[in-house]
Amino acid sequence: MSDANLSGAAPIRKSSLLEQSALVRKRHRTGTILRWLGFSAITLVLIFLAILLWSIVSRGVPALFQYQAQIELYYDPAVLNPDGGDVSAEEIGSINLRTGFERGIFTSSLRRTLENAGIDIEGTVSRRWTAEAVGALDAAGLTGASAIIAAAQTPADAAKQLGQAGSAVRAAVAAMDGDDTNAAITARDAAAQTLNDLGFAEAADRVASIAPDDSATLADTGYQIAFTDAAGALRQPAQFDDAALSSIIFAKNRRDVRDRLVANPELVGTTENTGVPISISITRYLSGELSGVGTAQMPPGFDIGHLALVDAMVEAELISNTFRWHFFTNPYSQSGEITGIGPALMGSAYMMLVVLVFSLVFGVAASIYLEEFAPKNRFTNFIEINIANLAAVPSIVFGILGAAILFTLMDLGFGSSIRGTALLGGLVLSLMTLPTIVIATRAALKAVPPSIADAALGVGASKVQMVFHHKLPLAAPGILTGTIIGIAQALGETAPLLLIGLSVSTGAALLSSPFSGGLLEQAQSMPTVVYLLAQNQDAPVREGLAQSAILVMLVLLFALNILAIILRRKFERRW
Repeated sequence: MSDANLSGAAPIRKSSLLEQSALVRKRHRTGTILRWLGFSAITLVLIFLAILLWSIVSRGVPALFQYQAQIELYYDPAVLNPDGGDVSAEEIGSINLRTGFERGIFTSSLRRTLENAGIDIEGTVSRRWTAEAVGALDAAGLTGASAIIAAAQTPADAAKQLGQAGSAVRAAVAAMDGDDTNAAITARDAAAQTLNDLGFAEAADRVASIAPDDSATLADTGYQIAFTDAAGALRQPAQFDDAALSSIIFAKNRRDVRDRLVANPELVGTTENTGVPISISITRYLSGELSGVGTAQMPPGFDIGHLALVDAMVEAELISNTFRWHFFTNPYSQSGEITGIGPALMGSAYMMLVVLVFSLVFGVAASIYLEEFAPKNRFTNFIEINIANLAAVPSIVFGILGAAILFTLMDLGFGSSIRGTALLGGLVLSLMTLPTIVIATRAALKAVPPSIADAALGVGASKVQMVFHHKLPLAAPGILTGTIIGIAQALGETAPLLLIGLSVSTGAALLSSPFSGGLLEQAQSMPTVVYLLAQNQDAPVREGLAQSAILVMLVLLFALNILAIILRRKFERRW
């Protein structure tokens, strides 16, 4: 009997099932690396998503609140009808917005409201500018300025005296820069005497002790700049007129108030307590974005006199931060104080209605034909491939198609009537949404088990009956989900709508009459309004209200997606 073991062969290593081989350990390491890579990718995506949402919410939510001044608005008949007698709607409509409403109704009402609240307008402004002048002098070491300014008869007289002191110091610096020592001594002593006469004895002694050839030391005292700044501050209260007062609130081009009076002339002669938006620049001060200290932190177009009056109004509880309800009803406006998304919401609703009807009917019909009745040949394969390709086509291409259709209709004499309307916008978005709905519907029909169709045909049902009575109802959850997702995608599209003119229409007629010719009214959409808000010249509108509009769109998109999930879970069948 031969030996079964080969001579010289290496002995076989015994292994245990509990011991991992090198290959198994390598597979485990690879799996661990892949899991960590996947976890890291998901974490990174969630971080970026959180940053995006925080950026939108942190800016959009505060922008939905607006500072308003509670004003007793008096519709003065003397302003609305200077000739006397009854005021007609035609006369109200002819009143100039600037002189009649801004300077007449709003400014006089604001002044009356402040006086009734015990706020001395001129005194408040004057005290703040006086404090500014005293601060400028104290910073230069010119103490005792408050008593000196109070001793003058008016702030203008004090400004004149301080201006003369600044001129004397400036003249002394100029003389001390020259070669004439006698002239330098004379100018220095004159400046010192002027300061002493004003009551700045310590500063006068300091100036008198400076050598006549040491102009740099005199300039370094800062007296000249302090006197000039203080004199300028004391001259400001005299310039605070009605225009400066009305600039605190949004009173320009208040066509909405005039239109309201035209529609309700019986309001003339009455007083109503209403909230008037604060100027958007002052809002930046009230919200803490601007401190009001120094030129760089001052609201554009305003000064500390305005801020003094605003602070007094806040202390008297005449200014409150209220929710911006009109943002959801007003049309878009370049003025951030009264802009809104009302017509855009209505326009988007109409367009989504058109998309729902057009895409659902034609998309489902095309899907049923291609999936159940169309012959399988090269032509149907060509159609299916192109439908899949259309789903990946950029949305702006559909906008170009819509613009081409619009230009063709304009050549035929019909284009001007539908340019910028919800009907045209809805049709363009429907063309863009059709491929998505067709693909989703076909996938839902394929997901129905073949046994359902075989059973229906086996009991004598025709193919049409099998499709519409058995297969289509079972595919309805998938069809509804695909349709809602397609509508949600269409809701956020901007490029196609810009090309057919939806960005330039106001949508006011659509908002005021949503059920009368709505589809053929000039309309806006949410994406186009977001675009317009983002292009606004005011930073609070670009960075705040644009984010608020985006937040509204996100809420609508979340609602549509949640609806799709609910419908799918309610109607889906498990096989």
